[in-house]
Amino acid sequence: MKAADVKERARLGEDTRTEFKSVANPRGLIDTDAAAKTLCALANSGGGDLFAGVEDDGRLSGVGSPQQADRVIQHLADVAQKNLQPSLLCKLLKVEVDGALVVVVRVPGFSPDRPFRAGSRYYVRDGNRSREATRPELVRILQSSTDLHFDEQPIDDATRDDLDPDAIRSFIMETYPGLLHNQTDRYLRAIKAIDPDGVPTIAGALLFAREPQLFLLDAYITVIRFHGTVISSEFRDRQEIRGRVQDQLEHAFTFLDLNVPSPSVVIGTTRRELGIPRVALREAVANALTHRDYRVTSQILIYVFDDRVEIINPAELLNQLTLDGIQLGGVSQRRNPYLAGALARLSRKENAGIGVPEMIRSMTDRDLPEPEFSLADGRFRVILRYASST
Repeated sequence: MKAADVKERARLGEDTRTEFKSVANPRGLIDTDAAAKTLCALANSGGGDLFAGVEDDGRLSGVGSPQQADRVIQHLADVAQKNLQPSLLCKLLKVEVDGALVVVVRVPGFSPDRPFRAGSRYYVRDGNRSREATRPELVRILQSSTDLHFDEQPIDDATRDDLDPDAIRSFIMETYPGLLHNQTDRYLRAIKAIDPDGVPTIAGALLFAREPQLFLLDAYITVIRFHGTVISSEFRDRQEIRGRVQDQLEHAFTFLDLNVPSPSVVIGTTRRELGIPRVALREAVANALTHRDYRVTSQILIYVFDDRVEIINPAELLNQLTLDGIQLGGVSQRRNPYLAGALARLSRKENAGIGVPEMIRSMTDRDLPEPEFSLADGRFRVILRYASST
């Protein structure tokens, strides 16, 4: 958020997504209960911004010196963490406007943890005020929280201009070649690449942004070809694969093509392939890109050893999914359904939870060990081995 944005919001006044708070008091801080009530209401009502250092009439009074601004930020961060149940993670910014420092608390519009409460009460926004939620409103909040997905969340400070028109055009020609040019934005809204106001979403940035990592710093893949069978400081090749997710998939697959052996034997007049099937490698990388938790500050890791390939994804299994269940297939629970759907369209596949069984079948068809799946320390790991361990 820039100074001009703060001035415009101050000029327009408070509304459902905007709350002003003064710090013109002996403590130089917002009242804890009042801050908790506002943050709770915004979090339960689609998100918004609390402006500390702006008076009710929109006058920019500021919060004082940079050191005082730090105190205000720490206080508001503590309120969000300690006075709301469950705790709320917000972005806190210092913005200088005409010589006055304003602290902005950006409350996310997406949270599967809704509803939030402050003390024993649940609050919502009603116009430009925060009030206690009614019972029917609480029911609606609970119902809607299960329908929200991280990849449909709009990105703060992103604009439609951050999306690459050539990338959009290429995707549409590949997936919906008959779409009319004047229907592009309607289509982008349908696949949740932009929100109703035209702001890019997480899915939209990952698929179409010129530089997705400007918005999602850790949305990339690190690939390493090690010597031998253990992690070491010596390796044959190492790359960081950035850019849009569909490009990351292709570049990662190119790296694996170059670094994973593809032995074969000829039996009579028939050639028999003995290496890890391409379909298994591609499925494992595609799953990592579509099912990773993009909120986590960690990238996807792909390790190639002399005896195996490991794909390590920052994510836990969703809801009631189990390691045994995903191997049976037929259950499709997607952390990022719009991103997964877009990549499935590009590969002409149905996203119906059959990818893992297909991966297993392709390995056993070549008499290779079944893929190994494990969860530890918030990471999902797939191991594909070249041959049975002895």
